[in-house]
Amino acid sequence: MSINVFKVGLEETPVVVIDNFVQEPERIIELAVDMAPFPSQSGHYYPGRRRRITPQDGETFDYVSSVCQSLAPVMASVYGITKYDILDAGFSLVTTKPEDLQPLQTVPHFDHHDSNGFAILHYLSRRPGGGTAFYRHLGSGFETLSDERKDAYSAARMKDAELYGVTQAYHKGDRDGFVELASVEARFNRAVIYPGKLLHSAVLPDDFNFSPDPRTGRLTGNVFVRATAWR
Repeated sequence: MSINVFKVGLEETPVVVIDNFVQEPERIIELAVDMAPFPSQSGHYYPGRRRRITPQDGETFDYVSSVCQSLAPVMASVYGITKYDILDAGFSLVTTKPEDLQPLQTVPHFDHHDSNGFAILHYLSRRPGGGTAFYRHLGSGFETLSDERKDAYSAARMKDAELYGVTQAYHKGDRDGFVELASVEARFNRAVIYPGKLLHSAVLPDDFNFSPDPRTGRLTGNVFVRATAWR
């Protein structure tokens, strides 16, 4: 593995990028293919299809477990975390076309509004797939969310709606009250780790295919963990 750490924005939030993440990425793709077709999402803001991975999924859950085990030294050195639990895991495919997006799917978002949640994103598509970008919200000045910031952020976002309306598209660059701070290119078998409280959004290329097929779509492995002990 090749590991790079950089800090995002004025809050200097560490983000980890790891290339050559697993030894047999093609095998992971085949595990995803075996689980297809993925179900559509309801009551969830992910813009596409997602198949959860649970301990009952045998070899596929072994992939999730091995990912978490292999990252233990990185989580300790970068974030000071010595123990963490798996909150959720799955394979995901972006399939929702821009004209079908809900308003909250058109702007950057956060996964968790506390300091204990982290996202592990594993890019598994050989097709160029844009990447993931990180943002500052101009109205509030926030780059990360917390319990203390939730109300102020919500109030500032309501003002954004009056100022900018809704752009019916996936977010990209400086737009609608957000400024881009950094981005990670979606390379095959690359992983990115970041705190779930960090504002972020997928970046899609102009020729994106929105395919529901794990072999041809924007396939990612997604693992969400919560820290339970620190050094």
